[in-house]
Parts: sequence; structure tokens; C-alpha cells
Amino acid sequence: MDTETVDAVSRLTIHLAGEHETDAHIGLTLIPLLKIPTAIIEFRHPTAARVWWEGWCEAAAMLDRIFPEQVDAGELREPEITINSFVILDDAPRRAKVRARSAAVSPDGIGALSVTVGGLTIACASRAAVECQVRGWREAYEVLALDGGFGLPPADEVAERVRADHARHGVNELLTAAEEQRAGRTR
Repeated sequence: MDTETVDAVSRLTIHLAGEHETDAHIGLTLIPLLKIPTAIIEFRHPTAARVWWEGWCEAAAMLDRIFPEQVDAGELREPEITINSFVILDDAPRRAKVRARSAAVSPDGIGALSVTVGGLTIACASRAAVECQVRGWREAYEVLALDGGFGLPPADEVAERVRADHARHGVNELLTAAEEQRAGRTR
């Protein structure tokens, strides 16, 4: 009997539209956890926490251009079901992918910022949602960094490095994304 193996790639996107709770703490198994709406994220690898924190630092650097003021995301259609997920971050990803869309180039007139690492994407449709995620991911990163033994730099040091990188390179990337979105709508 031949046994076939199939590699499956899981993908999960969590959509957040406004103010929400986040909670980072050490779980019963002594592994750091971050609770966000519809998911609990477990950090089994310190690099994953650093990469996610870098992604949210980059998103925070774009915040004023994508959401220039605190505007309600409007009536977003509620999902028919609530998906509660348990996500384990157990590898050492290389980099977060941050996507931004301003209200001006959005088909629905609502800006969006999302951070993706591996198969997990967290997409925010308001300034408040991004701010809540930045606070939550910072707290989760600090839980690991303060625990010691992982060699993680302080959260402020990571944030400053990301801000400096974004100041040097981020503007062109955002303009390119906006141009691509405009070109896609005119085709």
C-alpha cells in the first residue's frame, strides 16, 4: 500500500474594524499568548514575536497616511459565524508583509492596513483597530523580551529601527502600492 503525504498550507485572515481588546500573558503551559478577537496566538519561537512586532511597527508608521484621523470604519457586514482560532507561531519567519490602502484608492472608501506573516493575516479597517493591534503585539513582544534568555532587543529599539527603515524606504513602497491599486481598477 502506497502512502501519499500531502502538504497543506493553512491561511487565516482576521478582520478587525474598531476598538477591541487584546491581552498578552504567559499561559498555563508557560508559553506566551496573545488573545485578540476570534483568535489566541501562542508564541513558541521568539523570532516570530519579533517579526510580528516589526510588522506592526511598520503599520504604525503608515497610520497617519492611511487613517489621517479617527474615522469610524462604517457599517461593515458582520460575519455569519464567529471563527475562534488557536494559532501557534513555532517557526522563525523572515519578515512581515505590510499592506496599506488609503481611503482615496479604496473601492469602498475605507482605508485598510494589514500585517501578514506566513499564513496569518490581521487586517484592520480603522485607525482604532490598528492602534489596538500595535498595543497588543507590543505587549506580547515585551512578555517574551522581558522573560530573558531569548536575546530579543527591547521593544523600543525594534520600533526605532523599523521607523528609521520606513523613513528611508517606506514612502516609495506605499506610493507603488497605491499606483498598483489605481491601475488594477482602470483595467
